[in-house]
Amino acid sequence: MKTKKSKKRQKGIAERKTEVSRKKDVPYKSVGLGILLWLMVTWLFFGHGIVRTPTLSKGQKVPSTITASVDFECENLSDTDLARTRAAAAVPPVFTIDPAPAQDALKIMGELFNRLGAYTAASTNDQPSIASSMDDLLINSPVDALSLIAAVPSNAVAETKAILTKGIQQVMKTGILPDEYRITLFSNDPEHRLTISTDADPAGKTVNQKNLYSAHQAVRAITSTIEEEPRRELLDRMLPMVVVDNLEYDKDATVAAGRLEASKVEASLQLYPAGTIIARAGDEVNDQILLLIKFHEEQRIADQDALEQALEILGNGILLLAGLICTAVILRVGNATLVREPEKLLLMVLLSLATLGMARLLTYLASHFDPIAPMMVYLVPHALAILLTGILLGGSAAICLGFWCSFATAVLFDQAFDVFALGMIITVTAASSARNIHRRSSLFRAGLWVCAVKTLYVLIIAILNQPDLATLGWQVAAAISSGMIATILTMLLIPVFEKAFKITTDITLLELSDMGHPLLQKMAMQAPGTYHHSLMVATLAQNAAEAIGANSLLTRVCAYYHDIGKMAKPEFFTENIQHKENPHDELSPHMSALVISSHVKEGLTLAKRHKLPQPVMDAIEQHHGNGLISFFYHKAKTMAKAGAGGSMNDVINDSDFRYGGAPAVSPEMAILSLADASEAASRSIEKPTPQKISNMMDDIFAAKIRDGQMDYANLTMAEINVVKQSFIFSLSNMLHGRIPYPKDNDNNLTKPTAKPYPSAVAAPKAS
Repeated sequence: MKTKKSKKRQKGIAERKTEVSRKKDVPYKSVGLGILLWLMVTWLFFGHGIVRTPTLSKGQKVPSTITASVDFECENLSDTDLARTRAAAAVPPVFTIDPAPAQDALKIMGELFNRLGAYTAASTNDQPSIASSMDDLLINSPVDALSLIAAVPSNAVAETKAILTKGIQQVMKTGILPDEYRITLFSNDPEHRLTISTDADPAGKTVNQKNLYSAHQAVRAITSTIEEEPRRELLDRMLPMVVVDNLEYDKDATVAAGRLEASKVEASLQLYPAGTIIARAGDEVNDQILLLIKFHEEQRIADQDALEQALEILGNGILLLAGLICTAVILRVGNATLVREPEKLLLMVLLSLATLGMARLLTYLASHFDPIAPMMVYLVPHALAILLTGILLGGSAAICLGFWCSFATAVLFDQAFDVFALGMIITVTAASSARNIHRRSSLFRAGLWVCAVKTLYVLIIAILNQPDLATLGWQVAAAISSGMIATILTMLLIPVFEKAFKITTDITLLELSDMGHPLLQKMAMQAPGTYHHSLMVATLAQNAAEAIGANSLLTRVCAYYHDIGKMAKPEFFTENIQHKENPHDELSPHMSALVISSHVKEGLTLAKRHKLPQPVMDAIEQHHGNGLISFFYHKAKTMAKAGAGGSMNDVINDSDFRYGGAPAVSPEMAILSLADASEAASRSIEKPTPQKISNMMDDIFAAKIRDGQMDYANLTMAEINVVKQSFIFSLSNMLHGRIPYPKDNDNNLTKPTAKPYPSAVAAPKAS
């Protein structure tokens, strides 16, 4: 019969189990994070006023007629281009003086007249050889040496040489223009101007064509000071071999000068009154249309007064708030527990801000660098946040985050439905691909799916908008590159977020499932019974988790490590005692219970030392919960009763015989707790049968539920029954019996005759 004190204590326990704290009805931290996110996104998008995002790209068809709502001025690109083309064409062509012809001419003339002077002073025998060498210099001239000797007497050699040297230097410095340029570049217009650039004067000087020599005019200018007609005529015929064109057309310098002059031409502005049709439906978008739309939006925003701007910002802010509320509702329906976990919500907030911040940066770049505008939508890194969220927090959280980012980005891009549609398609693809990522190679497969879906979307939109091939190519490249960059960044950032937010992914769990882990190897050596027990529990728990749709990988890995604390005193646990003496025979029940319960604390210490993730530490703490160590509790009661000769229920406190952990708070931890108790109890069944196993499972499950160990596990009775049936099935197969082999006491058996090797195979040689 229960005493009054016992009944009061049990009533208090029941009240604590059924009491629901009203203070936790509203997750104030989560609501605060939501409000903070809304304010930050609103400021990020519209903190500096409404910024219109380009929605059309060059080459596509205008979907609907665009009409100006305000008067505005815009550059007329065709008029500006025409004015700049004319300015560039008016720039005088640039020529450079080639110094080589002047140097060659002076060298040849100097050598020729030196030999001429030597000829007059030479003997009769030497003169023929000197004349022959002069003919070598005059090989390209119609004049021969003897004619030159006859025309220039010995007393006029020095004078003639000086006249020619000075004349050549003068005309070459002025410049000799080829006749072909007079026809092609200047159309024989003597007033046409050109710029002559030299090394000493790179800017050059501008002169009229008529002030420049032709080759014929240059020769006449050199010989004009010679009075003797025979000598002048001979030099007129001789000099063309050295007096040649030395002005060369510099195309690059001419083009550069034209560009410089064109850049000085101011843009040609044109007034477009309100009501002007900027672009008609079906028109092909060109640079002029894009510029008109840009200037029109800038003028429209500039004409707004403060109240109009505030109302527009308020409207967009309310739209963002509505989207955020929808996201919160979806998250509450899909993953209610996540709403009450501010740390994980903070991770979602940071990832969404990263995505939306990048979208805002792209709008800024697109408004300043036109080539980015057609690719902007496909460069927004939706996949990065969704992949990270899917791996770290699960698929439902990824869907919610993808919905919010897609909605907010669509608001930023002038409520563009195609932007929202693209974001949701990427969300579904990335979330479903990241659902079962156990290896890092699987992440690349998810990235390829994202790239493929984005590319397909680009092609579908191209059918509607019909951009030019160059724009389409850049859009496809943007879609593929952004998807791959998001995948690579996801792989790099997963360990960072795991560490920062204490989240364990399936990738980490798979690494921990390696049986070569130092802790598991140590347990196999020091506590082989516990090691085998952990493997059996892992099998039971994994099968049950799969049966109810829980995380089977998490359950299996936690089962491997849940009893590592027993390595501190392995000999005090039944599975390791084997045929040795039981050390508990020498201990009091209280001391035995203390030793048994200490393996939870020892396990947590080992887990922290080896930096095991939080779920494994939770498994160590929760696999017994605060359950009763019933064997030693009943032993203590029996000993007390026998010693006092009566009931001692008020003397023996059950709290002294309970584990110091916490009840399971997730389906995985509850399954592990049940599997641990079930596997341990199954060892005590003699001649196990399915019926005996089923009866034992009924008792264990009822005791766990009655003791309150399942109260916070988020499991329905139907799921608990499925777990029980899974245990019964697994244990019935694990504890199956075998047919006993009959002993053969006949010692007169003959050995089997050795089979000879086939003839085709050589018998092995004796060693």
